[in-house]
Amino acid sequence: MSKVKFPRDTALAVAGELCALLKPLCLPERLMCTGSLRRRKELVGDIELNYIPVFGEERDGLFDTRKFNLANRWLEQLLAHGVIAKRRNKRGSTMWGQWNKLAVHAASGMPVDFFQTTEDNWFNYLVCRTGGAVNNTVIASAAKKKGWAWDPYSPGFTDEHGHLVRVTRERDVYDFVGLPYLEP
Repeated sequence: MSKVKFPRDTALAVAGELCALLKPLCLPERLMCTGSLRRRKELVGDIELNYIPVFGEERDGLFDTRKFNLANRWLEQLLAHGVIAKRRNKRGSTMWGQWNKLAVHAASGMPVDFFQTTEDNWFNYLVCRTGGAVNNTVIASAAKKKGWAWDPYSPGFTDEHGHLVRVTRERDVYDFVGLPYLEP
């Protein structure tokens, strides 16, 4: 069964709507569309949004305060108001955790994946989530040939002794494994 594809213009409109709502709740320049939309495909199967949230503080009892994730709280409000809904997988279950939230935009029916990350692994995550799958496999294989492992959810590459090489920009991933970097 083939996955439903949406025109790029539809995906851009939905992404624009959601980004406008989330942008004030994320660190500056840490909300980005990735996946096939970032790769400029004319038809896309979903929207992928990577973000690093801003945290607020609220009272927790009489004398204490606690931090809370502003972006995730807003996503819960979007759920409550029917702007998005949790998306069910083939087995009928949903994924709505701290880091990954799989949703559907109610008005368009377009799948939307929200991926929270940290500053430490932001650039590695962008490479992974921009993809595609073949690109990620090539990077992981090239790293393995050099004796390193690429974990796209970590800050970079590690060797068998646990030594870490951090990436601080997308280009670093490609440079490290000796692959050409192309602007997405």
